[in-house]
Amino acid sequence: MWLNIPMSMTPYYEILFTIQVLALEQVGLTYLSSDNYLCIVNIHVMYQFRMLQHRLSNLWKIIAEQRNKIDYTEKCYTALKECIRRHQSLIKFCDKLENVYTLPILAHIVVFSLLMCVDAYEIFLADVPATTRLIFIFTVIGSFMHIVFFTYSCHGLMEESTKVCFATYSGWWTTLPMTETGKMIRKDVNIMMMKSIRPCCLSAGGFFPVSLETSTALMLS
Repeated sequence: MWLNIPMSMTPYYEILFTIQVLALEQVGLTYLSSDNYLCIVNIHVMYQFRMLQHRLSNLWKIIAEQRNKIDYTEKCYTALKECIRRHQSLIKFCDKLENVYTLPILAHIVVFSLLMCVDAYEIFLADVPATTRLIFIFTVIGSFMHIVFFTYSCHGLMEESTKVCFATYSGWWTTLPMTETGKMIRKDVNIMMMKSIRPCCLSAGGFFPVSLETSTALMLS
């Protein structure tokens, strides 16, 4: 900060120091709070998908021990419908999350890409002192780590949502009797697997899904 005042003298020093501390706090809150919240929400949804996988995997474990498989089929269908409702609610939540964050994610990708390009120019091509070059090196590292953590949470969301398909298919539902309820179970399981094949993901403005491949592409560019 360059001002035509004696900044090292009282009270100018204390006033400017207080202003800079307050400004730094606001910049930090604006810069980090939304990103941290998105990462936390992504991790929360990831583990909701993981708990759904656990419930689906344990849904059919004791089929072989059942003597009355017809009654047990009814119980399995009731539990399966609860899992389906849970899966539908998670898909709707991911759609709402996509609507809220699609443009901020695009802005993050564009801004941090430009920052890394400018920093790389200052590091390799600009005639600057070694201390300034070191500052830009740490800026590039910080920007890249920010992108990695950001894309890692989005990538985990895609992976866990697709694993629901494997958790659904790996059960023993094929051994249930071919009653009316058994046929409904097979139909609903197939529909659930088809929905799980398409991963829940967050996109950058609807142009491309954000995953770890995004951070790799930024580094290669």
